[in-house]
Amino acid sequence: MRQSAGPIVGIDVGENFLDLATVDAAASRMRLARVALVGIEHAGAKGAGAICELRRRMLAAAPELAASDAIALIDSPRWPRDLDLATSGTNDIQPQRGREIDASLRAMVKQLELRKRDGALFRLSLFPTPQFEFFAACVSDPRCKPHLAALGRELFGDAIDRAQAGPAPAGGRIFTRFMIAGFAAYRAIDGLGAASYEAYPDLAFRVWAKGVAIPPKSTGRAALDARVRINRRLAEELGCEGASGVRTLDEADAAILALSAARARQTGQIALIEAAREGRFALAMDSDHVRRSDMKRFDRG
Repeated sequence: MRQSAGPIVGIDVGENFLDLATVDAAASRMRLARVALVGIEHAGAKGAGAICELRRRMLAAAPELAASDAIALIDSPRWPRDLDLATSGTNDIQPQRGREIDASLRAMVKQLELRKRDGALFRLSLFPTPQFEFFAACVSDPRCKPHLAALGRELFGDAIDRAQAGPAPAGGRIFTRFMIAGFAAYRAIDGLGAASYEAYPDLAFRVWAKGVAIPPKSTGRAALDARVRINRRLAEELGCEGASGVRTLDEADAAILALSAARARQTGQIALIEAAREGRFALAMDSDHVRRSDMKRFDRG
């Protein structure tokens, strides 16, 4: 993990847009922006490419991504779990039951001994990153949103048509389709100045809660209020303006990634988990959590 005090961009990924929260290098101001994905498929038809257009839109929202000392924290895995990130292709498919990053993160969280309001230990719950065939089925489905289909075909090429994808995912399984947008966000940042890392807003909120109860997102207003409260406290500790502008859960998720990383630079450390096939995961921790964790094991940056 870069130790220079450059800008930090937290990115929450959705199927139709990305929410960005950018904290400047001085940690004096946070800016919120939304990057639309809808319509991005038309750029591909014009020859520019959907990912190239995504890069343009992201830079318009956060020019700081071009800075050589910037870091981007993205709420999405970097690649399907059965593909090797080193090749970024689909020629070396090796079925994986789980990710190394997830196993290491669970071990880290166990060391941190995070507790819920009732005193029970918090147990990390992670949505499994699907394998390539899941995303091939999504992209091949005529009902797939056009911008996701365009991004997926640009990411995976003609392997989409060669895949034995089976029926398109339905019901609750369709939830992880948003990761196509996440994969594309990493690819769009590649070649810019910023270094990109996977991150997890829900875990960040729990690390920095300081006793604030965090209701599930299904509770609506209560969930947002709790997350806004944590973000505003971090912003006040940093002397950072802009946190009062958070109005949605997606903005809150982007903000916690950026604000917690900025605060960890002052009072703690940013732990890094790396796996050659999967990428790298960053978790901002305060000094108390640094003492509880085995940083020699997890911080390899």
